[in-house]
Order: sequence, then structure tokens, then C-alpha cells
Amino acid sequence: MAAVPGAAAGAACSPLNCAPNQVPLAGGKLLAVRAGGVDANVRVLDLQTGKTRWWLPAGVFGGNLLVHKDGALLTWFDATTGARVASAVAGLHGSFSLIGASLDGRRAVLARTEHRRTTFVIVTPFGRQRQIVLGGNTWSFDALAGDRLYLIRALRNGYQVRLYDLERNRLDPEPLKDPGESALIQGIAWQRIASPDGRYLLTLYLGGEGNAMVHELDLRAGTARCIDLPGAGDFGAATSYALALARDGRTLWAISSGYGRVVSIDVGSHRVRSQFSFAPGPRNGVAGIAATAPDGKRIAVSDAQRVWLVEPERRYVAPAIPHVAIALGFSTDGKRLWVVGQRSRVSSLPVGA
Repeated sequence: MAAVPGAAAGAACSPLNCAPNQVPLAGGKLLAVRAGGVDANVRVLDLQTGKTRWWLPAGVFGGNLLVHKDGALLTWFDATTGARVASAVAGLHGSFSLIGASLDGRRAVLARTEHRRTTFVIVTPFGRQRQIVLGGNTWSFDALAGDRLYLIRALRNGYQVRLYDLERNRLDPEPLKDPGESALIQGIAWQRIASPDGRYLLTLYLGGEGNAMVHELDLRAGTARCIDLPGAGDFGAATSYALALARDGRTLWAISSGYGRVVSIDVGSHRVRSQFSFAPGPRNGVAGIAATAPDGKRIAVSDAQRVWLVEPERRYVAPAIPHVAIALGFSTDGKRLWVVGQRSRVSSLPVGA
């Protein structure tokens, strides 16, 4: 697995900590917003009207489901309706944390590390449980899809992606990696996005010297690839990279306002398809966010202080619009961009059809 050049070693983020402040729902008709971060309550906006539909407690998303933990009680919510759909009591000894969910949200993953071992517990609605115990305290959760539990193992100079086969009840002896490359990942896991069909998990990694790459995990095939992104020498510029998927999930857009780069990645072949430049904005060290228009022809990108409208087919980026943006999403007709700004107030920017 290609390590980010010049990267500083660090621990990969869990899906909970790596999650963006916004999560599209119901095929882009709703937007879940965590203005206070991943530990805050979730506000679900109607992208047709810009109004708040309902609030949900803090938790972990998997598809359109959200899992919330309150003591030993796990509760599943359908984020597209706001309804509580299932619950389970995790009958566990000791202090376990909710650290993730399966890609479809139907299974919750809890973990506890103590006495030089790490215990993962997979819990389904109505209480069915599965425990996996691994030696050492360097393990963390990455993803769960079918019978494949993907884990991160931290090492002295980086970390590896490991696969635990739930059907065979064993840890694969070799880490996942790009053929011919090292299995060691270095850098900081900064942002991640899942493909609509749940097959791919795409994570943005940043290096200490401003390098960036996308780690593409094929959850169905159990393989991993790394795609280098342009830009180097400025960590503040690298943090502005934002990820957005085309509606069909075949193209990943990586856009950096700090470096002034728009990169198109072919997800199936895990290669950079094309790229172009635009006038870069200021470097403020804030994670970039992005939203794709319903017709897929425009992408809105923000560094929390400005908003850019990108038209990839025309290789055009409109001048930045000064606007505080914690989260953003296009209206269902594509004529407006809803922006969650200061004090979580929702406003709109006219962007045409």
C-alpha cells in the first residue's frame, strides 16, 4: 500500500471520528447535519424546503440508519423518517464504546481495550451478539460488510488494514495492500465516504508535508488500493480536500480549494482519470466539505468560510462566495444551495438550474 510521501505517522480515525458533519440521506432528498461535531445531536434537513424535519440523538450512521448508545441500550433509528425501528440491550461486562456500524447500519460494533487485549462485539437488533478478541491494544475498527470485519492495527511507524473473516472465525495473516507496495500506511485519516451501493469505502489520508491520497477499500472483494492526489508542501492546503461521489458511484471527485485542484478518480479502476486547476483560496486548515447537485453537473465545495461552485464537465470553477458553511446541500430541484452557517442557521444561495 503506497504510503503518503513525507507523512507523519498517526492513528487512523474511526468511522465515528472521521465522519463528516453532513450525511446525505434518502437519495439526496434529506441531509443529516451534526453542527456540533460527531458527538452532537443530529438535525435532519429537508432539501426541498430547507426546513428541519426532525432531530436524532448522537450516533453512528450506516446507510440510512443511525445507531445510538445509551449505557447498555442500543437504539436504531431510521434517519429518513425519524422513527425508532429497533433496540437491543448489550449484556456486556465492562465499559464498551460504540465505535461503528455495518455499511447497511443493521449491526452495531462496540469495543473495549484492557489487559493488553481488544474485544470487539457485533450487536444486531433484538440482542444477538458476536465477540472477537485480539491480543494487544493497537486494534481499532474500520468497516463491517457481510462476513468481513475490517480492522486497523497501529504500528510504530504507521498502521495496516487487516481483515477478520467472521465466517471462518480467523484473522487473515497478511494485511491488505496494493500489489507490489508496502502494507504500511502513514499519515492522518482525515475524511471518508462510502459508495451508494456499499461496495467501496474511500478515505482521504493527509501527509505531514501536505501530501494527500485516497485509500480505496473494496469491501466486496476484500482488496485495497491507494490513489495519490496532486499537491505538496502545505498541510493547510491539503486539509481543504473534500470528497464527493457522482450519483452512480463510479466517479469520485477530490477537490482542494487550498491547492486549487479538481481531481476525477475512476472508482472501478482506482486511477486518476483527469484533473484541472483553478485559482486557490486561503489556507485555513479546516476540512473541506462538498455536495453534488441532483443532475451531477455541479459540485459545491466549502472551506467553512467560502463556497465554490465547480462544473467538472466544463472544467470551470466560479469565483468563491464568502459564506460561513458548516454543512451544505443542493435543493432537490438543483436551483438553490442550502447552507448551514453561523449559529446553525439555514440560508440559501441561488445557483440556477
